Amino acid sequence: MMMTRETMAFVDEWRLGHIATIGPQGPNVSPKGTFQALDADTLAFAEIRSPQTKTNLAHDPRVEVNMVDVFSRKGARFRGHARFEGPETDTYTALTPRWAGIFGADLAQKFRGFVLIRLDSVKPLTTPAYDVGATEMELRRAYLERFTAMQAQVLDGTGT
Repeated sequence: MMMTRETMAFVDEWRLGHIATIGPQGPNVSPKGTFQALDADTLAFAEIRSPQTKTNLAHDPRVEVNMVDVFSRKGARFRGHARFEGPETDTYTALTPRWAGIFGADLAQKFRGFVLIRLDSVKPLTTPAYDVGATEMELRRAYLERFTAMQAQVLDGTGT
């Protein structure tokens, strides 16, 4: 099972995922905010500040990426094999305009390459709250209230 159209749209809209890699020093989990679905079988992100991820991929290309919409408490778990494509590659040249259009020319100047993940599996993620009868709209409302209150505290100086 590879990505459905809905999953691809989720990736392209949400953009933020955490990639798990393993290297000589052990596991590493790193957030990446530039994920996009290239096709039903391929995820990609712009490599900007990922030295440990790159080192680990050179050691072992197996990865897992988790993406979760914190408001709906739904997402996806992606497993696959990743490869790095640097600025000297045709892939970098082909992908840069798309990412620059989404993330801006200033950030695109920081791109050191792209990591492409050929997917082996895609599985849905949901919170156990759905198992006990919560609805997506209830969770969205509850988390919107919670996050709005948290941000208001940060903005007024009473929170962290």
